[in-house]
Amino acid sequence: GRQTEQIVMVGCWLAMKEVSLLLGTIIRKVPLPTSDVSESGFQVVHETDLSNTKSGAMLDLKQLEVIGNYFLEVLLKMKHNGAIDKTRAGFTALCNRLLCSNDSRLCKLTESWMEQLMERTVAKGQTVDDLLRRSAGIPAAFIAFFLSEPQGTPKRLLPRALRWLIDVANKSLTDHTEANSFSADACNGFVEAKSPANFSEVAPDIYHAERISKIRDEGVIPTVHAFNVLRVAFNDTNLATDTSGFSAEALIISIRCFSSPHWEIRNSACLAYTALVRRMIGFLNVHKRASVRRAITGLEFFHRYPPLHLFLFNELKIATESLLDGSSEHLRSSMAKVVHPSLCPVLILLSRLKPSPIASEAGDPLDPFLFMPLIRKCSVQSNLRIRVFASRALTGLVSNEKLPFVLLDIASELPGAGEHVENSDSSLSSIRVNSSFNSLHGMLLQLNSLLDTNCRDLADVSKKDNILAELIHILASRSWIGSPEQCPCPIINSCILKVLDSMLSVARTCQMSDNIDVIWNLLWRLSSECLDLGVACAPTYFDPTISELRKQAASSYFNCVYQTSKEVAEEYLLIPSGGPPSGSNLSKISVNEISFSRFQERLIRSISDTSYEVRIATLKWFLLFLKSPEYNEIKRSCFTSVDLQTCVMKLLTLDNNHKCLNYILKIIYSWSQQEYHNNGEECADPKFFGDMDSESVLQFWDKVVSLYKVTRHSKTREMLLCCMGICIKQFASSLSISVVDLQNVKAGEFNPHDPSDPSKLSVFYECISYYVDLIEQHTDASEPVNMRRAAAESMIASGLLDQAKVIGPSVYNNQIPDGNFCSSFKQEKVVNMYAHKILDLWFSCIRLLEDEDESLRRKLALDVQNCLTSKRSERSFVTGVVPSQVEQVIERSFKHLSSIFGHCLDYLDFLCRRVLDSANHACFISEGDLVKRVFDKEIDNHHEEKLLICQICCFHLEKLPASRFLLIEPCNVHEVKDFLQNWRRRFAQKLVLFAKDYVVAQGGADWIGGVGNHKDAFLPLYANLLAFYGLSNCIFKGKQDDRKLMLPEVEEIGEAIQPFLSNPFLSNLFSLVVKLHDKMIGEGSCDFSQKIIDESAWDSFDRYFLLR
Repeated sequence: GRQTEQIVMVGCWLAMKEVSLLLGTIIRKVPLPTSDVSESGFQVVHETDLSNTKSGAMLDLKQLEVIGNYFLEVLLKMKHNGAIDKTRAGFTALCNRLLCSNDSRLCKLTESWMEQLMERTVAKGQTVDDLLRRSAGIPAAFIAFFLSEPQGTPKRLLPRALRWLIDVANKSLTDHTEANSFSADACNGFVEAKSPANFSEVAPDIYHAERISKIRDEGVIPTVHAFNVLRVAFNDTNLATDTSGFSAEALIISIRCFSSPHWEIRNSACLAYTALVRRMIGFLNVHKRASVRRAITGLEFFHRYPPLHLFLFNELKIATESLLDGSSEHLRSSMAKVVHPSLCPVLILLSRLKPSPIASEAGDPLDPFLFMPLIRKCSVQSNLRIRVFASRALTGLVSNEKLPFVLLDIASELPGAGEHVENSDSSLSSIRVNSSFNSLHGMLLQLNSLLDTNCRDLADVSKKDNILAELIHILASRSWIGSPEQCPCPIINSCILKVLDSMLSVARTCQMSDNIDVIWNLLWRLSSECLDLGVACAPTYFDPTISELRKQAASSYFNCVYQTSKEVAEEYLLIPSGGPPSGSNLSKISVNEISFSRFQERLIRSISDTSYEVRIATLKWFLLFLKSPEYNEIKRSCFTSVDLQTCVMKLLTLDNNHKCLNYILKIIYSWSQQEYHNNGEECADPKFFGDMDSESVLQFWDKVVSLYKVTRHSKTREMLLCCMGICIKQFASSLSISVVDLQNVKAGEFNPHDPSDPSKLSVFYECISYYVDLIEQHTDASEPVNMRRAAAESMIASGLLDQAKVIGPSVYNNQIPDGNFCSSFKQEKVVNMYAHKILDLWFSCIRLLEDEDESLRRKLALDVQNCLTSKRSERSFVTGVVPSQVEQVIERSFKHLSSIFGHCLDYLDFLCRRVLDSANHACFISEGDLVKRVFDKEIDNHHEEKLLICQICCFHLEKLPASRFLLIEPCNVHEVKDFLQNWRRRFAQKLVLFAKDYVVAQGGADWIGGVGNHKDAFLPLYANLLAFYGLSNCIFKGKQDDRKLMLPEVEEIGEAIQPFLSNPFLSNLFSLVVKLHDKMIGEGSCDFSQKIIDESAWDSFDRYFLLR
């Protein structure tokens, strides 16, 4: 069937991979033929060398050639990436050994293989199948040659191959200069679109071109191979220095090949272009400005790669000769013109450059500022994306010295209040012929890019402030551009809001700037007007540009209140508590407009807006605002606003958009966390969750649980889990108070409104039980890491870990654990049932402390340290806590639990179950045949150390005061003894059963060092034996009448683990078991001990060796 075919296929590539790795290992280790060098310096080769009779050589020349041909054949035929990668590793090892040899015949073998690879790359008759997986093994074969050349010696293969590959790629440009699919205008980079009347004449040519591309013209596939090899070569960090000399030429070829009529060449050239830009300029992280700062300046770039300046200048000149200038006249006459193929890659390349702090010398032919006129021309043309690319490209060309002049020159070109712009859809007269909406939008984009990048990064604060002062003076007289009534173009309205938003953000980085209030006034007024656009004059049809305008208006409006941009070095409140900031003049704005009620009204309207764009922008701002560290008057007004709280809770039910729902949940969670954090500081103010009664919290819990059951978006599910935690915090607090006071309340005296009402206790416990089980499910190593992080954050927010201290003294010890706590709620058992759930949550927390994600472990360990702090006032919401090692936090957690629950049998049962679960998990992994284990996926958590948890559990198990367990009611003493004996017997049975089954499964296989040293056998045996020892020690501490009845288990264990005692840890641990029983029962009581314990036993063996 299909499963058999899949197994055969996977087995084939696994075999190919292993054969390649094996050959590579052999090549690295075995001696190779060598040659003698005569006194005259000539190489002396003996005839006997060919037959491998020379001393020390294990492979002769012919065998090495066969191995190399095999590697080359696999690389050229296989299409599986895994097999190709391992084969490349083996081929690299072979070539490296040959090139390091002093035998010229071996060195020539590598050169001959590279010549064969070159011939295969440009071979005729290749089909599209040869291009699968981006040329499959051809790039890997070339990289094997490049990496195999010895370090510190002149490179021969790499320069030769790169020169040849660039020539192959360049050849396609000359072959397709006069392609039939391009018109005469193709030389200038343009294609004329034919009118519908001429479509019938063009159709045969199109079909003919498609038919030709199907059969792949000669030279197309070799060119694609060449670009794929260049991409891999320039991507390899190990080859960065050696390939740098070819970067400029390769980049020129790749940009020119964007004009190829063949899609395959354009695609491979684009991939190579991406690799070259990343290698020459650096990787760009769009989420962090630091990656932009690490880029090189335009001045440095062109002096490092001089040929690129002339090439890029010529390409831009050709591409911009016939570009539209934005006027409607040209727009109607040249509507069919498309963009030159080289224009976008050139603009993207220039946009990656960083502005230079100094200008170039006068007359410098490599001055980046020479591109300025061409980029400005691109910035005002009709294509929107080109305008955006050109505005970004402008930033790296303008030095800090020329920035003020460029900014003010662009701003001065904007039409004033008495001027008009020409709309492409109307016949309005224009004072400025060249002022169209396209050109206006392009100039605003340029201003925004220069402000956001160049001006923001200026080190001179006074210079920055002067630029803003002059610029806002110009823009204030052109504010009509931002008014939807005067400028009916939402894209332009949105763009000027972005400019003002960037100016306000930059101004806030200048201390005590006088320009803040002027910019704030203008931005507040325009953003308010644009936000009201959808209410005042909503169109009868959906206009996406209006939605984007209102989204930007919402963001700008609330940024006036509080700057939430992550790029600002220090967040700044424009309206702190008490009114406007000192030194600013807001007299032009009425008090009512900046009052908190007006702000709250706008906030409520925006988060409830019918437009998704407005809602999402407002919710993002509100979330960042709530997370801000300052507790000011505005935040206090939000926390105390009942209308805002009600609106947020309603949105949880009404908003069906999953992104908005996710932000609403984040706001509720952050709001609640900040409220608990500030508890005690503002006690008189109403709280969001603090003032909600139990019924309201239960309703919110039901809503969150119902959403969790139907939601499939992972991020929303994570936040729902966190919100469950804040509900559980309320339930846990009420339940803990109730169960502690339950002992002092007589039956029948329950008040319906009292938190200890049995019905409410049952509901609270069921919610907590559901939550603990859910957390246990999501802390499993197979869960996504983000879900495990959410589970960790939720359990800390729930406060359940803290409740161990509260209910620990109230736990009963007059009941024998039956392992069935959760079957039904019983009031008399509620304390122990609740404690059992808290212990389960603690173990889920401990399991996450061993998670393979380092950041998760580190953050959770710090949170757990807070829980272990004795006094709540010492909790580290403060930042001065020194984090301990995670292993120490795990040990402290068990010590903490033992100090609280060590007096009750439930805790002993808890420890035993954890050891048993860890041992059983290891037994499950070790089961199964070889085929099943080969094709199963890897374990989910490589960082987890189950033996460490087992040793900690057994350590505390051994330290439990067994005598206190026997001090309970006399009628239960025998039941306690039976309970301890049953657990001891259970570990013995597990140990014996596993040992016997494992020996049978191995079938008498002789493992090096004995079967006890096998990784799958050690953990189950050691864990069960250690628990057996700990329980035996615990039992012996109490009064045990029939101790001799405990001997049969020891002898049975000794016989079962006899084949495994070659492992020193197992043998020494079993020696401790035997010595313990001899000591407690009587010397020589264990007849089996003399057969097991020999003189090799360690006197100072520590059974808890991982804890020291």
